[in-house]
Amino acid sequence: MARKKKRKLKKTVRNTLIAIVIAIFLYQFASPYIENLKNIEEIPVENVQKEETKKSLHYDDVSSLQYTTTTMEERLENLKKQDERINSILEQKEKYPIDLLDMLSRNIEMLDFVFDFPQQKGKVENNKIEEAQKGIVPLLLQWDKRWGYARYGDSYLAINGCAPTTLSMVITGLTGKDDITPYTVSKYAFEQGYYINGTGTSWDLMTKGSEYFGIKGEELTLSKRAIYRALESGKLIICSVRKGDFTTTGHFIVLSGIQNGKIKVNDPNSLERSSILWEYERIESQIKNLWVFSLE
Repeated sequence: MARKKKRKLKKTVRNTLIAIVIAIFLYQFASPYIENLKNIEEIPVENVQKEETKKSLHYDDVSSLQYTTTTMEERLENLKKQDERINSILEQKEKYPIDLLDMLSRNIEMLDFVFDFPQQKGKVENNKIEEAQKGIVPLLLQWDKRWGYARYGDSYLAINGCAPTTLSMVITGLTGKDDITPYTVSKYAFEQGYYINGTGTSWDLMTKGSEYFGIKGEELTLSKRAIYRALESGKLIICSVRKGDFTTTGHFIVLSGIQNGKIKVNDPNSLERSSILWEYERIESQIKNLWVFSLE
């Protein structure tokens, strides 16, 4: 009997020691992971809902550029070698929207427009498209001096006006009208609720909104065959594009035709990119959505 008790006691002691060793092992190796879990901030449900709501509305905005001031200033400093006006802008940079300076730091084409911004902001210099001609899609720039200084919601057409500018190009090309400028479209879009401050222009402008101007906009399947067939039949296409060759955030461009088997692009933010013919395969992965347009 005594031997039995002794064996039982030894077994209990051994099991206890094993349990202690396992506990120490788990504490040493698992505690860092437990601590990391404690440090993870909870995301309030209301914030998640707001984000999902924002996504469901389908907005695009080229103005939401997220860069550090230092990086932007470094780019502007490098541009000083090309034009001394950059130095003048840097000396009074508080007079310019940060997004406008960031756009300039990436696109020297905008220099004339940006340089005059403090004196011209809020003004519409000329609300007419002199180059309007039915059947020809004009290259209109959101930072054109004729309308780029105008307000669009909480910013300026030059900064966040890519959507109304692309729609203006399409309307002009299909109808030949010279009075449906980017400013005209932006004013309508804002008044009708197609623009939300801090968010951007709703995709609904391309379908419901386009009807107001006498053209028909419909969503188009993302496929080479569908795009080429539409363009070859004389229709025009607007694309919402993600980060890539055309933007660092969100942007709208016009696909205006086919030449030498490649796609002609009217980018409202770049003369250079608009002068290039694009392979479908190059831009396919950058497209978020497409709308094809024709006369009603």
